Amino acid sequence: MKREREKHITRLHIILFLLVVIAGLTIFFVVKNNKQKEMLSYKNLEKDLVSATRDYYKINPITIKEGYDVVVEMKTLVEQNFISNELTSKCDGYTKIENAKSLDGDYELEYTAYIKCGDKYTSDYYSSSR
Repeated sequence: MKREREKHITRLHIILFLLVVIAGLTIFFVVKNNKQKEMLSYKNLEKDLVSATRDYYKINPITIKEGYDVVVEMKTLVEQNFISNELTSKCDGYTKIENAKSLDGDYELEYTAYIKCGDKYTSDYYSSSR
């Protein structure tokens, strides 16, 4: 009788252990998936910012000398309705347009977006002093 009780207790421990492991893994993967979705939304904001800047300069052309750059604030693009992304209210950002020399020796415009969204996300090389 005592042995059956010990086997029963051991089975309960194993079942409880497996349930805890399954619950822990489920929570881990849910949190990891949410962080990946959040990161993707920041990357999409950077892409939207570059696209909005290109559209902005199709309407408002500017000449950038070879080797120089121009910065367009995200605030300007939002105010003039070139970008509509729910993160624009939570983030600060800008696009740097650089007339840089390409590998083939010609100069061409390069667009790079930089955003800072509180302590959740900051683009590499983001600078608060532009």
